[in-house]
Amino acid sequence: MKHLTQQEQFSRAKEIFSIARKSPYYSEKYKNISKVETDADWQAIPALSRNDLYYNTYPATHSMFTAPLADAIVLSTGGSSGVARTVVLSNGEWDDFCEKQAEAFKLLDVKPDDIVANLFIAGHLWPSFIGVHEMVKRVNAVQLPISSNIVPEEIYAMCKQYQPTVMVSLPTLFVFLADLAKKDNYKFTSLRLIAYAGEQLSREAEAHVKKYLGVKEIKALAYSSSDCGIMGYQCPHCGFGTYHLPSDFQKIEIVDSETLLPVADGEAGEILITNLRREFQPIVRYRIGDMATILKESCPCGDKNPLFRLSGRAGEDFKLGGAYVSIDVFEKAVNEYSDYLSMNFQLILEDVGNQMLVDVNVECDNKEKNKGVSIELKQRLEELIPELKVGQELNFIKHFAVNLIELGALPRNPITGKIKKIVDKRVI
Repeated sequence: MKHLTQQEQFSRAKEIFSIARKSPYYSEKYKNISKVETDADWQAIPALSRNDLYYNTYPATHSMFTAPLADAIVLSTGGSSGVARTVVLSNGEWDDFCEKQAEAFKLLDVKPDDIVANLFIAGHLWPSFIGVHEMVKRVNAVQLPISSNIVPEEIYAMCKQYQPTVMVSLPTLFVFLADLAKKDNYKFTSLRLIAYAGEQLSREAEAHVKKYLGVKEIKALAYSSSDCGIMGYQCPHCGFGTYHLPSDFQKIEIVDSETLLPVADGEAGEILITNLRREFQPIVRYRIGDMATILKESCPCGDKNPLFRLSGRAGEDFKLGGAYVSIDVFEKAVNEYSDYLSMNFQLILEDVGNQMLVDVNVECDNKEKNKGVSIELKQRLEELIPELKVGQELNFIKHFAVNLIELGALPRNPITGKIKKIVDKRVI
């Protein structure tokens, strides 16, 4: 893909900043900024939060627009990682986004004779389904517009009937399809590639999907969002969670979450995104909510665009007793029992009378048969997270249980199909 130097990126980002000031919202937000000429000037620009985007955009207001509303497309995030946020792109900007996504798809060696099952959800202003449609059309492949608006069992049956070589959707759906294939003792022998987007697929879930669907390769379709568009793409050399930055499309900053100042290359920090193409509703220094590390090494593919590695969601850790615990620990523990359990689970934390209730709800295709597995998983979690056992002994944690539920029983976001991994009901 095209490469911009840091100086070229900075020059374009300053242009976007100037264009943004034409809108009422950014004009007010930046009223105390007289100039942006140096890196320090840029870092003084106040960041854009997800709440800023939620409260200051269409249809409630046009205040972020730099021109009258016309010749445009309205998109929504779906809100699975917070409140739903709306962004508006000119149709030209939408075409730019689709072209860039198609470039990323080509790097995954998708060819005209590939049969691509589009399993994203359509409707609700969600861009994935229509975006994938445009992307597949641009690589001249064969389309199976199945969508995830139908029940997973029907999706599974249609994929068995039409035998796609490529499937694209959210990780949550692929885990569900793998569970159904495991139950059916079926392998998709024609399936060579799964490309996912919308959320990060963990190593454990990837192994689960490969084992039971029989897919040969799993790659990220792109690191992308409705808010910002494509922020990262993978080449054949990219490892798990590693992406090239499309430097002609986005300026990325990796910053300390408290100070919002840059961290050193090789250190993890929060991502700030400035879209270099969007002028109608500019996105400037946006806190997308993910953590990443800029890698020092170059890619063997020869692409000059820098590499970065995602390292989870900002705020995915939670406090338990006196320690911070990552949801990744739960993911790894559930994976140890993936022969019996799904990788789709949800952790629920609640306060009752100053005591904690901790429930881990895990989907399973045979609850009665695997009762013993839930007991083993509970014990394993207590080994991996000592605070769980100590908390129960000190009566700080009143209740801790692993509950097996039917496949598909966990609540999904009705728009995106995602499962929220942590539901924290505590008053903090």
